[in-house]
Amino acid sequence: MHECPFEREGREVGLRAVIGVRALGALALTGALVLAGLIGGSAASAGPPRAYTSALSAAGAESSFALNLLRLLGGSGNVVFSPYSVDTALTMAGAGAEGQTAAQIDHVLGASSLASASANAAALRQAVGAATPSGAAGAPTLELANALWIQTGVALQNPFVKTLTGTFAAPPQDTNFRGAPETARQAINAWVSQHTARLIEDLLPEGSVSPATVFVLANAIYLKANWATPFDARLTHDAPFTTSSGQSVSVPFMSAPDTALPYAAASDYQAVDLPYRSSSLSLLAILPRGTSLAALQASLNAASLASLVAALRTREVNLLMPKLHLHTQTSLNGPLETLGMTDAFGPAADFRGITTQVPLQISLVEHAADLKVDEQGTVAAAATGIVGPTAIARPPGPQVSVDLDHPYLLLLRDDGSGAILFVARVADPSAG
Repeated sequence: MHECPFEREGREVGLRAVIGVRALGALALTGALVLAGLIGGSAASAGPPRAYTSALSAAGAESSFALNLLRLLGGSGNVVFSPYSVDTALTMAGAGAEGQTAAQIDHVLGASSLASASANAAALRQAVGAATPSGAAGAPTLELANALWIQTGVALQNPFVKTLTGTFAAPPQDTNFRGAPETARQAINAWVSQHTARLIEDLLPEGSVSPATVFVLANAIYLKANWATPFDARLTHDAPFTTSSGQSVSVPFMSAPDTALPYAAASDYQAVDLPYRSSSLSLLAILPRGTSLAALQASLNAASLASLVAALRTREVNLLMPKLHLHTQTSLNGPLETLGMTDAFGPAADFRGITTQVPLQISLVEHAADLKVDEQGTVAAAATGIVGPTAIARPPGPQVSVDLDHPYLLLLRDDGSGAILFVARVADPSAG
């Protein structure tokens, strides 16, 4: 969408997706989000096309995927990831999957219809793009980018090329992995760096691309956005945060007293939604009350999250929120297999929709994300900002206080479609 200049103020969120396919015995790729494929076993029979019928239904399925993945990542510690990017990367890989492999990818992503998978991706991308209208005063900068590098001489299936080129704007780029793998690795890392405002400089480490690499498919998301109502930096002060282990740590808290914000509460949570300027994106903070964060996570699903969002009403809030810098890098192989995507990682994998020259299987799914939160807003490589309502008159109801001083969740959402761009579990703001 936009060219994204590198900026260090505000929050920074980093995440990229990379799919690498290579021959049996090659080293596993590492990086921000990597699906590394190997020459694999036999192919199953072809299955039906997959997708959702609208951005709303796609976002509902994505919410289920995001919350399921959250429960499997990082135990009870800090974690940050982008379900939108993981969903996009898996959908791109799924465009070349068939049979049971395709069905399992559909299951993990929550697909229930028989429509085209590319229609779902296009609907979500359009919704996210509409959330940040260019030209509006103070509108966020959002960039979504995909790329496909293919070993010269390897023939891809035409439908796969059409989907990657049309829906994902990722036409194949011939690359000499076999003869110059290090040159190819550096070129891919340079592309990732360019499309993430240099938030991730070396996605693929030395040795991760070898002469056996067949292709690499990458996704990058970048965001720069400001709060609709910035925090006053003069009010930021150190205060105690109680971690899940019961330890008290001192961290800088931002303060927003007497601020009109969407708020909801129940016996087990408080929730406050922080809008971004000139967009329909917001950052939803969910704080457990009278229960643990683990119990709150376990109770959240797409339906209960939708009910929570529907219950938000503008109230006068006294908000205390820690400044953050979180970073996560982790393999998603195990979580995805636990969620039901098993065939793609073994000899039963069927990716004949990518190429029929060699049977392929995924060897590694690796994901990394970086999140910074401060008084001004967001600089991100995977999220967007919104403008929420700013009340002129005093909102109804008594004033409420939300002190995010023990473990809580953050969901960076598009309020229009419900798409979740980023999820963070904040267990210890001092730990990063």
